[in-house]
Amino acid sequence: MMADDVVITGMGVFSPIGCTEQTFWDSLRTGRSGAAPIDCLDTSELSRKVGCQVREPLGVERPMGRASQLAVAAARQAVANARLRSEDLQAARVSVIVGTTMGETEFIENRLTAPAEDWLSEDHARQIIGGAPGCIARNVADDLGLQAPASDLYGACAAGNMALTAARRQLLDGRCDLALAGGSDGFSRLAFIGFMRLRVMAAEACRPFDEKRDGLLVGEGGVIFVLERESSARARGATIRARLLGAAVACENYHPTRPHPEGDGLGRATTEALRDAGLSAADIDYVCAHGTGTPQNDAIEVAVMDRCFPRGVPFSSIKALTGHTMGAAAAVEAAACVLSIQHQTLIPTWHLDKVLQPCAQDAIQEAPRSARVRYVLNNSAGFGGYNSSTVLAAA
Repeated sequence: MMADDVVITGMGVFSPIGCTEQTFWDSLRTGRSGAAPIDCLDTSELSRKVGCQVREPLGVERPMGRASQLAVAAARQAVANARLRSEDLQAARVSVIVGTTMGETEFIENRLTAPAEDWLSEDHARQIIGGAPGCIARNVADDLGLQAPASDLYGACAAGNMALTAARRQLLDGRCDLALAGGSDGFSRLAFIGFMRLRVMAAEACRPFDEKRDGLLVGEGGVIFVLERESSARARGATIRARLLGAAVACENYHPTRPHPEGDGLGRATTEALRDAGLSAADIDYVCAHGTGTPQNDAIEVAVMDRCFPRGVPFSSIKALTGHTMGAAAAVEAAACVLSIQHQTLIPTWHLDKVLQPCAQDAIQEAPRSARVRYVLNNSAGFGGYNSSTVLAAA
């Protein structure tokens, strides 16, 4: 264990199942799903019509893309939750890192059915420039009045965990004193139609790890954390929400969209995150699984857990409620992990009836479970062979 751990002192959540910490937790605990017919694109000629949107106002008036709006709203909430004043932010060496899958896509998607004269018009050119790589983190920094390094981290659906991994390393290396890190993606027409064409979209409900699972639901969201070294957090009297005890990234050179059949990358990320945290598999009280609800990915993920946790471990997926929020997914799930530690409660995989086989693990079903929750592993995987795992621990 590090002499000066990286700790979480603030958290902001904008998700399809709640845009405050309390509503998010209440939905997780009661099984309230964010799935509903989507209204941000015309689905009349599409075979799939259900997704998970954030339907509450974000309160962001400045012109920017949807992913940036979600990240800015979450960052404001996280800073307030950490009780950081503007002068605190200005005085600190801050780094802003936002993981994303799609980035800003409106400047493409809004033109798909537009006449030729609307392409590369003055307004369109402004949108292209405004949606350039790096714009999400830059918008967060600008909104908070920070002259700080700001970067978007494109790591497919593992991006949220990858952002936390990068922030942890920067803090431990002394490259910053405070980090705003997480993930954000707006609802994307490209992602919705892309997953539909891949035939991995559920018709109505996402059922991770169920024998009858039929795919994922596309979602959106933004979650940002405030991270600090423990010494500086205690010096300013901050409340420590959780510790980011270990983190790892592993990549596969196997296939653009399919995971390695034995889950090579996810297995290595799991093992390395535990090593980084100074823990063994037996120390982990819960695994927050990637759990997309697709037939292939869920089976491979269970096989990885069977290999990495030979004695078994409780696990579940919250994507049954939130949908797959793309680059925000791992960050949304990290927020659920922090709350599980805080409330000493494990959230089930809702909609899970019969657990896929073979599975030697403890699949949490039907209702929340009171438990001793000290150490939690948060797993994520994505297209392009991206895999990342983080270990969160009680304060």
